[in-house]
Order: sequence, then structure tokens, then C-alpha cells
Amino acid sequence: MKLLTPEIEFCRATVKSWEKLRLLYNVILLLPGIALIWRIIHLQQVAMVGRPPGMGFPIMHPAELVIRAFVFGLCANLCFCLGLYTEVVITALGFPLSARRIRYVVFGVGLILSLAVMSMPWLLMELDFLGP
Repeated sequence: MKLLTPEIEFCRATVKSWEKLRLLYNVILLLPGIALIWRIIHLQQVAMVGRPPGMGFPIMHPAELVIRAFVFGLCANLCFCLGLYTEVVITALGFPLSARRIRYVVFGVGLILSLAVMSMPWLLMELDFLGP
């Protein structure tokens, strides 16, 4: 068996640690995602009470909601890959931070950005339902 160079070992260890963080990332995003879907469905039911039958859905069709949630999850996981790339670039540039600290800082910033993007529709819906 061929011996691996230190660079390849570093890359393997980095990818493994980011894939472990991906599980945590998905679980953390899943919980507010379920809450957001539940809130949209609840607000939609409240808005449909006074509407005559056959008027359609005031917010969005439930199938469209599921498709949008799936697309968001896909895009969030694609953006998650930027964390691995960022860590490799920062480490290659020789910044004086350890790889572990860089990893968790980049993970935290990416997670906060993802949660902020997820909270925008919630905030806009709540403001819209307050009325004029």
C-alpha cells in the first residue's frame, strides 16, 4: 500500500471533520425549518377561514411549500461546502490560527447566515399578517 503524503492526510482529516459537522448543521436547520413550515400552514388555515371555497391558497400551495423547503435544504448544503473550501484556503495562506479554530468559526458564521436566511420569510409573513 502506498504511503500518503501529509497534504493528502490533512485533506482527508479536514473532509471527515466537515462531514461530521454537516450532520449537526442539518439537524440544527431542520428544527426551525419544521417550525417555519408548521407556522406557514397554520397562518394559511387562519387566512382561509373567511374565504369562500375554491379561492386557492392565500400564501402558497402545500406542494410548493415542500418543494421550496427541499430546494432551500439543497442550496444550504451546497453553501455548506464553501466552509471546507474556506478552511483549506485560510490554512494554505498561512494564517496563524489553528485549523480547528478556523473550522468552528467558519461553521458558526455559516450557520448564523443560514438561520438568518431562514428567518426572513418568517419575519415577512408575521409582519404581513399584522395587517396595514
